Amino acid sequence: MVAIVVLLAGITATFVFGSTDETDPQPDVVMTVVDTADSTTVALRYESGDTLAGNKTRLVGAIDETAFHGGKLQAGDTVEVTPTEQELKLVWSGENTDYVVQTFEVETNALPYNPEDVDRACDWVEKNISGNELEMNGEAANCNLKDDLETSYDPLDADLKSDSLLVGDIDTDGDVDVISSTVVGDVISDADDITITSASSIYGTVIARPNTNIDIDGDSYVRGDVVVNSGTLDLDSVDIDGHVYASDDDFPSSCPDTTIGPDEESCGEYDPRDPDDAPD
Repeated sequence: MVAIVVLLAGITATFVFGSTDETDPQPDVVMTVVDTADSTTVALRYESGDTLAGNKTRLVGAIDETAFHGGKLQAGDTVEVTPTEQELKLVWSGENTDYVVQTFEVETNALPYNPEDVDRACDWVEKNISGNELEMNGEAANCNLKDDLETSYDPLDADLKSDSLLVGDIDTDGDVDVISSTVVGDVISDADDITITSASSIYGTVIARPNTNIDIDGDSYVRGDVVVNSGTLDLDSVDIDGHVYASDDDFPSSCPDTTIGPDEESCGEYDPRDPDDAPD
């Protein structure tokens, strides 16, 4: 993990929503950016204002746009998110209009990648899909697989190697191989295998659809959760900041040099969570 970066220290922004329809609520919110112990996260603290339903908000420009879902957003709440863009927008949906509650400028060195390195977009990705397989070999692209692609691929295998960088989610019905590479987003598959190895980093959640296997090893890192449902899970030399959702049968009996969860528990100490309780 890189050195601690102070993000927008001391900057506080207050936004009062306008309304184009008198029937829409007009919430009043004050939020601040606070320091975190991790340079690739932004901590947003709700200082004061109206209590909002979290399910009515989106955090555009973050890996988890639904970071405030699952409860109420009220004074005292703090949420850490991993930004994917240099601008974060907290959007709240009223009865008839979406409002931008607040905009945060994120410093470049707070992102888990250098924006100047990303010189390819979805059009390049489309051109480099051959035989329903995308192979990235040291390139850097900004694209969500398969959501942002104009052509439908069934299945679409993703093969990233040799310090490749993908800024976006991989959500596919094909196999996923991430080797010595970085994904700034989620990795989701309902094929046979998800393989993450050779010091790769996933700054999102790794989700195996039912009967899909996950193999993570080689000093790799996962920022979010790992979810397995009726598939095998192999872990060896892995740091997982989030939680592991797996049945006792699917959870490995041994996962050397692996830490799991916010408390950095070893594999032998960690109690996996029920996959039925995994976040959507």
